[in-house]
Amino acid sequence: MERSSERAFKRAGHETLLFDDKRSRQLLGFRMTQARALRVARRFKPDFVFMGKCQALAVATVEEIIAGRRNANWYHDPPSYRDIGRPDIAHVAAVGRLADTFFVSGFVDEWKALGLRAKFLPSAADIDLGPRRPDPRAASDVVFIGTGYDASRAEFLIKVAKRHDVKVWGPGWEKWRKELKWSGGPVYGPKFAEVCSSAKILLGINPQIAAGATNYTSDRIWITIQAGGFYLGQATNGVTDLLRDGEHCAWYADLESCLERCSYYLGDPATRERVCRQGQKFVSEHHTFDQRISNLLSGEEFTNPLEP
Repeated sequence: MERSSERAFKRAGHETLLFDDKRSRQLLGFRMTQARALRVARRFKPDFVFMGKCQALAVATVEEIIAGRRNANWYHDPPSYRDIGRPDIAHVAAVGRLADTFFVSGFVDEWKALGLRAKFLPSAADIDLGPRRPDPRAASDVVFIGTGYDASRAEFLIKVAKRHDVKVWGPGWEKWRKELKWSGGPVYGPKFAEVCSSAKILLGINPQIAAGATNYTSDRIWITIQAGGFYLGQATNGVTDLLRDGEHCAWYADLESCLERCSYYLGDPATRERVCRQGQKFVSEHHTFDQRISNLLSGEEFTNPLEP
């Protein structure tokens, strides 16, 4: 997210400096990372500071870096407000309370209740992540890309696999490797796009932690469509206003409707291709990091281009 945002800032003509606090802590340790971050900020003298999770920076370090400077924070794992008692999530909230604006890709009211200046800003895709030449080795009727940490997702996929050819990509699926075709490790960047361009349907399933979501979106939606995939996702009130069913992607309500929609679209490749083209064009025009930086710099909440 941070590197994609930086590339978008540069394309818009801004001079940038990306500080990888996590990598710095791995190499130099926590204390030296604080000193290094402060030294870099003093030398660069930024007009604007864009923050991610800042897990390797002390709250006091962040406070000193952004003092007197416009800034924004953008957090892409908003369902974790439920785990505010965890040290890492509590740290995100502490840093977020310092920010002029705490952008989240969903659950805005829940983060506001925790004392943050939260505004809705959906996740996004990197504009450079486009369709790739299909690879027969990555071909499948239905694909899910993600980490196998949620048993409810696995159970859903196992039921879909009883009727359709399903392949799973990502770490953490050892427990279900007998029931699911599992590729092994994660896929990023060009390999992710290759999988999206090779499969017929890319399935989206909200994790249990996202129960009750309305307009929440993970970046999987945008990067799947931008990478040339046909996205079939779980419909919620709000998210279906961001992408039109049958025009940019497809939505399902429950297991039975998911199975029905899979059967329908697997049997209609021409419609799948049309939706893929239209969806990729729409995401490129409205849902890449290049569009999001105007919100980050202005502090203004996202405006849905599909609403009058």
